[in-house]
Amino acid sequence: MDQMNYTAPAPPVSVPPAQPVYATSCLRAAWDDVRATPNYVGRLLVLGLIMCVPVLNFVVAGYLLFWSREVPFGGRSALPQKIVTGKNFEFGFYAFVISLVVGLAGGVVGSILGWVPLLGWIVALAISLATYVAVAIMEMRMIMGMSLGEGFNVKDIWEKAKRNWGQLLLVTLVPMAIIIGVTVVVSIVVFSIMFFCCMGAVPAIAAMGGAADPSLVQIMSVFGAIAVPVLLCSVVLYVVLSVLETFAQAVAIRGVAHWVARYAPEWTTLSVPRY
Repeated sequence: MDQMNYTAPAPPVSVPPAQPVYATSCLRAAWDDVRATPNYVGRLLVLGLIMCVPVLNFVVAGYLLFWSREVPFGGRSALPQKIVTGKNFEFGFYAFVISLVVGLAGGVVGSILGWVPLLGWIVALAISLATYVAVAIMEMRMIMGMSLGEGFNVKDIWEKAKRNWGQLLLVTLVPMAIIIGVTVVVSIVVFSIMFFCCMGAVPAIAAMGGAADPSLVQIMSVFGAIAVPVLLCSVVLYVVLSVLETFAQAVAIRGVAHWVARYAPEWTTLSVPRY
């Protein structure tokens, strides 16, 4: 062999395996699953009303997480009839712990970086969105492993999240963005109604201001004309926002479950499947 003219063969080029192409996005698959439940609007309205009750609202997150947990195992059932159970409350509380810890950490970091001139607010907003996405995938890993500790396995979550950032961001942030937009519109309508109701108290306020010694009846009439519309509109707004949040959570949590089924199927081995 002529050593002078010998050319060593090029090393083999490793080609990453192509990701499969799915018929629908995780977000669309989640929405289709929600709509597959007969009278799904009524079921989500019930969940939204439960969401209004402090502490008891933990069961909503647990309910949606358990319902979504079936997806990586191949399940496609409708929204369950039973909502308030011990398991739903327990794992809903775990979800609350995850959101609290991650939210506090993200809030501290965002507050510090928010003071950076010019770009500080953009960085703070990005951290806030990243925190929201992190909570969603951490909660799903927690329910897949049926353990709070599994939700804090940041190293594994990071490795799996890199497999498809686009779908993960889409399925978590789009429902939130839609609900924020609807919330702004609803808030404007409710506060407008509140404003016009309170304007009805102007004559009573004027009459009381002209009196040297306003009577108790006058004082109570003014208080009622202002306090009742404000209280009523506040309650209505709180209930509406709770229901909207529930709709967003149902789609987002189910969507993250579809993401796990496609891009992190290894999580099905974290615990014996129960759904």
